[in-house]
Amino acid sequence: MTNSDMLRVEFQIGLSGIPSQLLETGENIESIEVDNAFPVPDSGELLFLTVCSGSSVSEEQLSADLPDADIVYVSRTGASHHTYHVSVVADRSDITVLSLLTENRAVPHRIVGRNAHLEVVTSVRDWQHLKQVAGAVEEVHGSLKLVGTTQTDRPGFPLGTDKVRQSVSGKLSEQQLSVLETAYQMGFFQVPQEATAEEIAGELGISRSTLSERLRRVQHNFCTLLFGAYR
Repeated sequence: MTNSDMLRVEFQIGLSGIPSQLLETGENIESIEVDNAFPVPDSGELLFLTVCSGSSVSEEQLSADLPDADIVYVSRTGASHHTYHVSVVADRSDITVLSLLTENRAVPHRIVGRNAHLEVVTSVRDWQHLKQVAGAVEEVHGSLKLVGTTQTDRPGFPLGTDKVRQSVSGKLSEQQLSVLETAYQMGFFQVPQEATAEEIAGELGISRSTLSERLRRVQHNFCTLLFGAYR
């Protein structure tokens, strides 16, 4: 590797903290992704999470599943699927893997709890740095399963800076989100295309012309978000 190259690393560890509590006790919770985290006084952490569920999730349900945490807000983001942005104040020990990565100068990119484990993506300087980070994680979490490594000259977005999903969902109406999400799930944007406009319109119970109009509005709003002037 050159001096500017880094290693992008993906590994898995056992569930712990808030992801463990929600996946093991929360009904129909499918995954929990850590979007961002900020320290608060008295060893606390303000966590921003994306929670995907097989059914509706209420703030009361989350509070019952996380009795030692303080739920700040719960906001639904998906139009037809049960995806939520959740902000919670918890003890720093509830997301120790993030602290371990930053304390050991690794760049965290993704932390997702699903299927009885945490999936972690991070960037490290080199193989020696990876050994140091892995040792620190294993000391706290036990065994670590290395899924893969990739050499890269760009570390990429750290945790919490890629806000496209949150920004887009906040700029689109429920109707627009429903059209976009249905088209995506049915493969309308795949190459080759897996579903026609007629099939998408039929699924939504609207005409093809109405579908085209709504998709154009979605495209316009999305392009405005990316290329429009800041206000």
